[in-house]
Amino acid sequence: MGMSNAKKARRKSEREGKLNPEIGRGAWQRKPITQVVPNRKAEQRRSQCRSKGTSDGAVFLPAAA
Repeated sequence: MGMSNAKKARRKSEREGKLNPEIGRGAWQRKPITQVVPNRKAEQRRSQCRSKGTSDGAVFLPAAA
């Protein structure tokens, strides 16, 4: 697969001595550094909210008249 015209133009301008805008860009990461270790409690809360309609163990008993 060939290079795009934009990348060719960037490389050409870099060879001519101009600055390449790719240098200033940071690498994309999936998660921030602060969230590398998963938080078990938060994951449990999220999964419980996602699966609405499941029983949490409570049983409804109507009042006897």
